[in-house]
Amino acid sequence: MMVLLKRVWILALLLSLSGYAQVHYSGFLRSSVYSFNTPEVQQGNFYQALNFRLSAEGLPNFYVGSHLQVAKIGEDDWSERVYNMFADWRSASRQYQIRLGRQFVYEGTINGTMDGLLLSASPFRRLTVKVFAGLESPLNRDLKIVETDSTAVGAYLSYRMPFDAKVEVSYFQRERTSGTIWQLVGGALTGKIGQGLYYQAQVDHNLLSEELQGMRYRLTYYKEKWGLNAEYSQQEPRLLEDSFFRLFQIDAYQQYRGGVTYQLDENYLFGMQYIFTDYALDQGNQIVLNGANQFGSVGVVFQDGYAGNNVGLYGEINYDLMQNLTLRLYGSRYTYELQTTDISEEATAFSGGLIYRPFKPLALQAEVQQSINSDADKDVRGLFRLNYAFRR
Repeated sequence: MMVLLKRVWILALLLSLSGYAQVHYSGFLRSSVYSFNTPEVQQGNFYQALNFRLSAEGLPNFYVGSHLQVAKIGEDDWSERVYNMFADWRSASRQYQIRLGRQFVYEGTINGTMDGLLLSASPFRRLTVKVFAGLESPLNRDLKIVETDSTAVGAYLSYRMPFDAKVEVSYFQRERTSGTIWQLVGGALTGKIGQGLYYQAQVDHNLLSEELQGMRYRLTYYKEKWGLNAEYSQQEPRLLEDSFFRLFQIDAYQQYRGGVTYQLDENYLFGMQYIFTDYALDQGNQIVLNGANQFGSVGVVFQDGYAGNNVGLYGEINYDLMQNLTLRLYGSRYTYELQTTDISEEATAFSGGLIYRPFKPLALQAEVQQSINSDADKDVRGLFRLNYAFRR
């Protein structure tokens, strides 16, 4: 796979140097400096990210895409991460697709960043079939294959009913030298009834443990200015990721959610949400009240049970001072009562900054962040970011 990824780079270079006179590219550069000063450490980090897409007029159905980042964390050496890097081809009819390289695959039970081959076909207008075969990518996203002998295979099928509904079935399996470590099959049904009722039902079954891995049922209803939603979900422990930066573990839980929103006019939206979560060893209740308009939002949080009691207020403002200058402010204040350690304290967080766009492809952002609580009474952080979009 390392050879495969290197060939993607070589292919991109050949495209730009070949006889295809009209080479097109687009993407963005993002440079970030993040520094913080706390009683324990003073440190500055630098990040340089590049996202690009490269194609040629001579190959209208083919392109190369990538998102990568190099970073220097404090005094450490430079490190690099390749979040995705792939070559993509689609038929002129858009019915068939081949994608080769490091890619994000989120189709039903298939979840993760992997190195391999994705084949997609829509032989009929309502039917889509996808098959993936490859390897896990390294957790730190190094430009190399994983050191363990692992394989990842999956299949996904979706069919759109003649009425407003879609059925999905998927299968995902990961193997290592020790044997099968993950084997999941799942199904989902989503659709719409009438003018304003939307529904979703999803069930995943773990074939290794022979137990239900997770389920989710959701109803959403819109009527004029009102919106109502209700949801029930159950999840066994598993690892998930959000494509680029985070891997996180979900503990087992059952959760009930209910909420209502009201659109007062074109500018103001108000909402209320209630969440009840049942963990293995505890339960938690949460009520969130919020309001928003084109300039920002404000909300109140009431929470008790799991991890302790919490009453908090938060707000965010995004205000255009001028056509190319935006003021951004965020603040929150919470009162915590942590049951496990018998601590009651108040915590405040504040951030303020400006976003300046001197011309359309370029945006400059500067922000100062401060947290005040028993562990971070002098925690001040600064963020400077440059974003530049390019296209040819």
